[in-house]
Amino acid sequence: MNQETRPAPSITPEILTPRLGDYLVEKGLISSDQLAEALTIQKNQKETGGVSEKALIGEILVSLHYLDKQSLDRAVTEMIVRLKMALEKSNALLEERVKERTQELEYALEKIKLLNAHKAEFVANISHELRTPLTHIMGYNYLLLDGSFGHLSEEQLDAVISMKSATDRLELLITDLISFTEIEHGKLQLNTRPVNPNDICEQAIKNNQDLANQKKVHIILQKKEDISPVLVDQEKIMWVMNHLLDNAIKFTAPDGYVLVKTSQNMNQVFFCVSDTGIGIPKERISEIFEPFHQLDGSMTRNAGGTGIGLTIAKEIIEAHQSEIKVYSQPGKGTEIRFAFPILKEAV
Repeated sequence: MNQETRPAPSITPEILTPRLGDYLVEKGLISSDQLAEALTIQKNQKETGGVSEKALIGEILVSLHYLDKQSLDRAVTEMIVRLKMALEKSNALLEERVKERTQELEYALEKIKLLNAHKAEFVANISHELRTPLTHIMGYNYLLLDGSFGHLSEEQLDAVISMKSATDRLELLITDLISFTEIEHGKLQLNTRPVNPNDICEQAIKNNQDLANQKKVHIILQKKEDISPVLVDQEKIMWVMNHLLDNAIKFTAPDGYVLVKTSQNMNQVFFCVSDTGIGIPKERISEIFEPFHQLDGSMTRNAGGTGIGLTIAKEIIEAHQSEIKVYSQPGKGTEIRFAFPILKEAV
């Protein structure tokens, strides 16, 4: 059975005025009893589903002759004007609040920038201050190993060798901090020259072989024999490769593998360091480039470090107009690669 078709309610200004009945009582145009009677009629109409199912309260009051049409229209107009003024006031207050919050955020941003500048300055100063006494320690350490202070017993020699390993590690950390502050201050400079990519990789492996032996991690070099030279800052790219290898070894379990690979196509030479280590969740890869930040996990914490190595590596590669890319999967290892253009005269 088809439902009875009901006419749509008329569109009038009254639909824009909530609580019109209360306003009419407040203005003295109707009494509370008259409003109550009109509300009861409105309720009954809705329940019975009559023609005036959605009749507005003002229309009911007019039909009961409690209010004339002119007074209703005037009251509705006054309410719309009041609502409009209230809306404009709210908008003005909102705009003022947004302006205040924007100023607060700008002030907070300036404070953060200032704190970052102070932080970078502090790190730079403390790094240089640490380097001075460290140089003296390393000098005396060398003299002890050299036998300049006399013969050392086997026990003493082991102690001095351990001390040398610790001071070497400390020197690397201080160098990293100094490099980071230089990058922060925009002082990263490149001294580029033609370099054989295989030479860099071979030297990086030599530099990290002792660590690999200690961790019982195997390093494999897979190089393209007739590889083309690239125009890079050899010292800085060597630093990057050393850091990538150091990381790969530290986060790879004993009997695992680290692969160092060079390759090329018609336009570029590729450097790649991959491992069979702990891996990184895809959604967290970007975090490894954040300064002074290390991912959670006991292996990460135990590995130590300042947490700025990959930040520096990324800046160095980008300074060469290239990009460092990371591919990783938890439990299956990580691969980090970057590429440089082949020298035109070498093509």
